[in-house]
Amino acid sequence: MARLISLTLLAALAVAEVAAVLALVDWLGAPMALLVLFLDVVAGIAVMRWGARSQPPARGWRIAAGAFIAIPGLVLDLVGLILLAPPMQRWISGNVLRGTEAAMRSRGVTVVTVTDATGVRRTTVVPVEVIPGQVVDGDAATGPRTPPGTSPPGAPDRPAGGHSQGPGVVRGEIVGKDE
Repeated sequence: MARLISLTLLAALAVAEVAAVLALVDWLGAPMALLVLFLDVVAGIAVMRWGARSQPPARGWRIAAGAFIAIPGLVLDLVGLILLAPPMQRWISGNVLRGTEAAMRSRGVTVVTVTDATGVRRTTVVPVEVIPGQVVDGDAATGPRTPPGTSPPGAPDRPAGGHSQGPGVVRGEIVGKDE
């Protein structure tokens, strides 16, 4: 059923794109319509390059928006422009990604969501089983932590190398497959 819905939506998108391009050709003429579609690709590439120089999370949104804009057609240009709007980014992050987390959890995958010091929620998949209440020294991202008691008195334990991996966690939750 989901495949049928996806194919129907894809066919509707193709029909809408063809209708929009034909309307553009009728309005401007073929040479000008081709120029608009060419400039459309150039603009999409420029947005992707702009996104590549940005910091996360704006980087991902801008690259995705640029990809939609770079595909010749007018309907996908609107999708790309909508993806550049911060309110739409928040809505997609809040609704679509939350559904993805729930689907992963329902399949037994451990997902960890934390809020960092800047207030940004970050979600990651944990490749090992999480036992509620257990503290683990080190992980795949930061490597082994210095053993307790080996740091100078009063200094917090740090990852190997003495540098932390980004902002510290302010609050968060670990939700296992049973919760």
